[in-house]
Amino acid sequence: MIPTPTYLQFHLVFSLPVLAALWHLAPRYDERRRQRAAAGIAILVAIAYAYTTPWIAYMIRRGAWSYADGAVVVRALSIPLGEYLYFAIQTLVVAFALHRLGFDPTFREGDFAYAPRIAGVAVGVAMVPVGLWLCFRDPSLLYLGGLIAWVGPVLALQWAVGGGYLARTPRTWLTATLLPAAYFWVVDRIAIEMGTWRIAPEFTTGVAVLGLPIEEMAFFVSAGVMAVNGLVLFEWVADWNDRRSVIPASVEKPTGPAPSDPTAPDPDATDD
Repeated sequence: MIPTPTYLQFHLVFSLPVLAALWHLAPRYDERRRQRAAAGIAILVAIAYAYTTPWIAYMIRRGAWSYADGAVVVRALSIPLGEYLYFAIQTLVVAFALHRLGFDPTFREGDFAYAPRIAGVAVGVAMVPVGLWLCFRDPSLLYLGGLIAWVGPVLALQWAVGGGYLARTPRTWLTATLLPAAYFWVVDRIAIEMGTWRIAPEFTTGVAVLGLPIEEMAFFVSAGVMAVNGLVLFEWVADWNDRRSVIPASVEKPTGPAPSDPTAPDPDATDD
């Protein structure tokens, strides 16, 4: 019988190798683009820790998921060290996959269109009360409702900023979201089967695909789309700022003295 792997062993086998492979396959940008991409990734990792930690801690304390005896070495705020590593690893995997697939962050006219921005904000804002209502309606909806309420504010903010850009580039962010999510679905199912962690059936709907609860599937999609949209919008905003700060040569003010009008009378001339 194979012993239950610890959370850190899970990362060594399933997470870190794919992260290293994607890093190796990452495109070689010029220095400016490389610095901009690195800044976006660093900011997204920091946001992932700040925004995800309270939600994960709450869900663990409620018992939505738990871990096998001996699978966790260190905890902080009820969260295992391996879970903290997952915050960064998933964000980095999604980021490298996004850059490997490629995307164009160029700002275009119409990217500030009101219709997609308003629609995105409306959906994101509505997700919060809907998610909270589900959480308190029935214990089996805790995970699903909590996830919906957690994602809503971020989607609302992202679409408020760049809804027009996101609306015209759906293939980019959908592909970069779903491909890593599919990988995480597989390895998450393996970890559950091996007993490293357990999803509480009393806090889930009981609907599963090949043994993987739909809440887990939705989590990886949600976390992925928030990371992808954050990364593409970071570079898109930077491009918009670059274009906004450039003053066209045609409207630049002259720096030298103004040329004189040859037809104007000479003020120093005297009449004979």
